[in-house]
Amino acid sequence: MNKKRMIVGLVLALFTLLLSACGGKETGSTEAPKSNETETAGVLGKIKTSGTINIGIEGAYPPFNFYNDKNELEGFDVDITNEIAKRMGVKPNYIATPWDSIIAGLLSKKYDIILSSMAITEERKKKVDFTDPYYHTGAQLFIPESSAIASSTDIKGRKIGTAMGTTFEKKANELGAELVTYKNDMLSFQDMANGRVEGVITDRGVGARIIKEKSYPFKPIGDPLLKDAAGIALNKNEEALRVELNKHLEQMFNDGTYEQISKKWFDQDIR
Repeated sequence: MNKKRMIVGLVLALFTLLLSACGGKETGSTEAPKSNETETAGVLGKIKTSGTINIGIEGAYPPFNFYNDKNELEGFDVDITNEIAKRMGVKPNYIATPWDSIIAGLLSKKYDIILSSMAITEERKKKVDFTDPYYHTGAQLFIPESSAIASSTDIKGRKIGTAMGTTFEKKANELGAELVTYKNDMLSFQDMANGRVEGVITDRGVGARIIKEKSYPFKPIGDPLLKDAAGIALNKNEEALRVELNKHLEQMFNDGTYEQISKKWFDQDIR
């Protein structure tokens, strides 16, 4: 008999416990949905909260981005970035990164965006997303003034320098050149001055700037080899950030700010 009472008591206690658990909420009541603003904003939410946007930049691509004599980062890309950051209400934090590892740094979230004259290509779009283009440019072959090279078709089998991981590298291969790659364009031009390469392929504005600053006896030859559109790179699935960046770029295009920055560095609007 005592055993039966004990079993009945345990059953009743368990039943009471279950009723208490179920009665914790009123019938039909629901919890207020948690805000997913931060989740949907992603990196943009983090930028707004911290008040800082981290930017991957090469810092060795004048006049787009480079270190001046005072070891200060400046250039067209820098001015564009500073203006975007100002309009976002945040501070820019530049992280100088070698070009051949700059996308890897973005993928590992070392920085939030890359604003470093990156050409928009189908191959890169497999890894990262891009904003709308913020400028257009073209690749140019540069050679010594004393060179016998008459056009880009003459570089087959010749040593031609380019920065590694660029569209210029791909073009040199297409033209059959014996490719020599460098960390940046300044090194490739330096090697051409020392006779180690017979030509260099790079952005026409970059090449012209290096020649002028270093007083190199070089010249551009032929028409542009290809035309590129440069965009701001960001990680996949960061649509809120991409929309935000495009918004500020469009405003800069429309209010004259972009033209002012562009003419400062190139004497023309390069959008």
